[in-house]
Amino acid sequence: MQWKRGNFSIFNERDLVDLNFVEAMLRSNYWAPTRPREVIAASIQGSIPLSLFDGEQQIGFARTVTDSATFAWIADVMVAPEYRGRGLGRWLIECILEHPAVVPTAQQVLRTRDAHELYTKFGFEIGECMSRMP
Repeated sequence: MQWKRGNFSIFNERDLVDLNFVEAMLRSNYWAPTRPREVIAASIQGSIPLSLFDGEQQIGFARTVTDSATFAWIADVMVAPEYRGRGLGRWLIECILEHPAVVPTAQQVLRTRDAHELYTKFGFEIGECMSRMP
């Protein structure tokens, strides 16, 4: 799948994920600073990845683990610091929530320590794990 907004694009193709970008972003975030590269690669293979690009440069990433029926776990939502504040993280979440593998799920969850404001706009309820039942 592909979404386009001006010069920005989001793709959900594993082959387009820049593993170097994802690894660097995870190392700079509180939830995965020591996650091994092999684990990062395996997590992408076992998920639906969404990669955000400015032209040909990857500037964001998110992934979802789902059974496409009852449950979807949204993880590793990241936008490069110089691109934050432009609504791109919100757009990543919009694209995840309209993905055909996520739409039919009865429960969508995620964890965050600092982005509650972003997720509550989409109906996620604040708790240890944020949850949304569409």
